[in-house]
Amino acid sequence: MTDPDFAFDPDALAHALGLLGTVTANGEGAFLIPADMPELGRGARETLDLLAPLVLGGASVLGDSTALAHMDPPTPWITWATTLWNASVNQNLLHPATAPVARDIEQRVMDWIVPFFGMSGGHMVPGSTIANLTALWAARECAGVKEVAYAEAAHLSVGKAAHILGLTQRPLPCGPSGALLPDALPDDLQNTALVLTAGTTSTGAIDDLALCGRAAWTHVDAAWAGDCQEFRVWAGG
Repeated sequence: MTDPDFAFDPDALAHALGLLGTVTANGEGAFLIPADMPELGRGARETLDLLAPLVLGGASVLGDSTALAHMDPPTPWITWATTLWNASVNQNLLHPATAPVARDIEQRVMDWIVPFFGMSGGHMVPGSTIANLTALWAARECAGVKEVAYAEAAHLSVGKAAHILGLTQRPLPCGPSGALLPDALPDDLQNTALVLTAGTTSTGAIDDLALCGRAAWTHVDAAWAGDCQEFRVWAGG
């Protein structure tokens, strides 16, 4: 590889770090990106200077004392460093040849976590929508489910995943708290994946987790119960 943009450039990275510390987020865009794509590139360093006021200055200040609580929290500085590391090595967990150590790290972390959820295995996913899709895909492939039952207050990605997978959607009514009404469950759930929510994104309502095992497959969408992160777990019924 001879392209200098792919070589380690400590001065350029220090410049980027300096921008990170000097450009103050204010929630307002400092300029607009041109509507027409430029014919020529500007170069890496000039691009950083051009984008910093927009990307950093125009960002929402999630850690501000006046910010309303949301599912997207401010990040500790160590995540900035580890995200940079991940970007620099660009590992693909598909095969040991492309991620020999990263795969082992993921497995070790899973071994730490899964006992708390009564599970025997799992893997990391990049976000809530992919997590729900993955869980219901596993339900279809492993348990042969044909429909997905979930509370009307469940995250919209649950119904979306069912649609993508060709599964019948069965939204169920909720009580005053926003949690699923247990009496609304159908009697026959032998071909059903039941999705329970441990903290809805709108009100934080928690479905009755004692319902786990009532269906052919149970998936717990634990957006808030999973340490207030977009963390999803799935388990066979």
